[in-house]
Amino acid sequence: MLDTAIYSNTTDASNNISVSSQLSARFVICTTILTFLIYRCLRYFTSELPPVGSGLRRLPGPRSTLPYLGRIHDVDRMQAWNAFKKFSDEYKGLYAITLGGETHIWVAREDIAQDLLVKNASISSSRADLGSYPGVTHDFKYLPLLGYTETFQRQKRFAHSMMTRNLTNNYFGYVDLETKRLMHELLVAPNNWWHAMHLHCARIASRLTYGSDELAQEHVTNAGTFLNQIGPSGPVPNLVPFTQYFPEWLVPGKRGVRVRQEKEARLWTNLFEQSKERLAQGDETATYTSASIQMKASGGMKTPIFESEEEAKCAVGMLCTVSVYTIAGPATLFLTAMILHPQWQEKVRKQIDQAVGDGVVELRHSPQLPLLRAAIKECLRWKSTVPLGVPRLLSENYAYDGYHFPKGAVVHVLDIALAQDPDRYENPEVYNPDRWLNPSSPLFRAPLTEHPRLKGHHIFGRGKRTCPGQDLTEAELVVMCGNLLKFFTLGPAEDESGEKVWPQPEKWTTDVIGGPLPFECKIEVRGDERRGIIERLYSEAFE
Repeated sequence: MLDTAIYSNTTDASNNISVSSQLSARFVICTTILTFLIYRCLRYFTSELPPVGSGLRRLPGPRSTLPYLGRIHDVDRMQAWNAFKKFSDEYKGLYAITLGGETHIWVAREDIAQDLLVKNASISSSRADLGSYPGVTHDFKYLPLLGYTETFQRQKRFAHSMMTRNLTNNYFGYVDLETKRLMHELLVAPNNWWHAMHLHCARIASRLTYGSDELAQEHVTNAGTFLNQIGPSGPVPNLVPFTQYFPEWLVPGKRGVRVRQEKEARLWTNLFEQSKERLAQGDETATYTSASIQMKASGGMKTPIFESEEEAKCAVGMLCTVSVYTIAGPATLFLTAMILHPQWQEKVRKQIDQAVGDGVVELRHSPQLPLLRAAIKECLRWKSTVPLGVPRLLSENYAYDGYHFPKGAVVHVLDIALAQDPDRYENPEVYNPDRWLNPSSPLFRAPLTEHPRLKGHHIFGRGKRTCPGQDLTEAELVVMCGNLLKFFTLGPAEDESGEKVWPQPEKWTTDVIGGPLPFECKIEVRGDERRGIIERLYSEAFE
C-alpha cells in the first residue's frame, strides 16, 4: 500500500510537471507569435511613411484591402505581370503596394530606373530574401539571387572572365556545332520544336561548363523547376513569407524545393568531379569547371577564386543552369513572331539568303544581317521574356521627384511596362522590327553592321547586376534564328477543317524568365536541296 501511494504521488507530481512544461511551451510559442504579429503590424503601418520633416511624399498606389496580406488577392499568380502592369498604367509608372507584409515598389519609367539602379547602385544592388529559399541572399549557391556581398562580387568576376573568354574564342565552335544538330532535329521531328530549342541551349551551356552535353536534359529539367520555384507562381512562401516557417506537410511546394536542390547537388557534384578527373588525365578542354580549378591552383586572380570547392561547384553549375531558359525563351518567341508576321519572316529570310548564299548562318555573318538582329530585338520589346523584371532590395532610404522610397522595400523595374511604353515606342502593341532600322526613328543607331543589338537591352538588368551573358545570348540567337529561317518556312497549324490555327502569344509560361507555351505549328524544310544540306552537316558533325 505504501509503495502504491508513493508511486501515485510521484506520478501525480510528474504529470503536474509535464502539464506545467506544456503550458510554459505554449505560452512561449503564443508570446513569440504575438510579438511577431505586433512587430509586423507596426512595420506594416509605418514602413512606407516618409521621415518626419523631410517634406517627402508617400508613394502613390493601391491601398491595402487585407491586413498584412495587402492586395495579394489582385495578383494572378500564373500571370502576375498583368495586375502590376494595370496598376502601372493607373499610377503613371510609379507606385507602391503591400504584399505579404512587405512594401513592393514598381517602377515603369526609364528615368527612375536609371537613377535608382545605375546612379545610386550602391543602395539598390542587393536582393530581397526569397520565401521558398530562405537565406539564399547570403549563401553561395545561386549567383542571380545573392545579395550584394563579397561572394556575389567574387562569382560575378568569374562569370565575366568566362564570358569574355567565350567571346574571344568564338564560343569554341559549340554554337555553330549544336545548331547543326538542332536543324536536324527540327527536320525529323518538327512537332517537338519547343523542347528541341531548350535542349539545344542546354547542350551549349553544358559543353561550355563541363565539356560534355551528355546530361543536357537534366539541366533543362533543373532550370525549369528552379525558375518556377523562385517566382510568384511558385511555392506559397514567395507571396506570403511567414509561411516559410511552417512544416513541409503544411506548405504546398516546400518539399519540392528541397527535393530539387538535392537532385541539383548530385548533378552538379557528379559533373564537377568528372571534369576534375579529365583534367587530371591531361584533358585540356576549356570549360568553366577547369578554369575554376586552374585559376585557384595558379592564383590567377587577385583574390581567391572561390572560398571552397562547394562554392566552385555551385558557381559553375549556376552558369550552366541560367543559360537555358534565358536564351530558349527569346528563341521560341522569335519562332512565334515569325509565324504571326509572315511578311517579316519573308523580309528577314531574303536578307539571310543574300548575305549567306548556300551556306549556313554563322556568327561571322552577324554584321551582314541587321534585319535579323532587329527582328530578334523587337521580339523582346514586343513580348518581354522577363515581364516582372528581377527585384532588388533597397538598403537605404531614397528620394526621387519628391517621393520617399523606404529602406527595406523591394524594388521591381516592370520590364513589360517599359517595353510597352507608348512615349518611347510608337504603336507598342505592333511587332515592327523597322523601328530599329529606320534612320528617322529615335531608336535608330549606326552603323548597321553593329546595331541593332541586344547588348545593353533593359531585359538584361542595370548597374552592378547587369547580366554577364549578353554576348552569349546574342550569339546563340543570331545563329539559331538565322538558320531556322534559312532552312525552314514557319506557319500556323491547321485544324480538321483546314482552318489555320494561329499561335496565341498571351499563352505564356508562368516563370520569372519565360516565353510562349508550346503550340502546334508547321515547320517545313525549304526544298530537297536544303534537306540534303542539313543531313550532310549533321552526319559530318555527329556520326
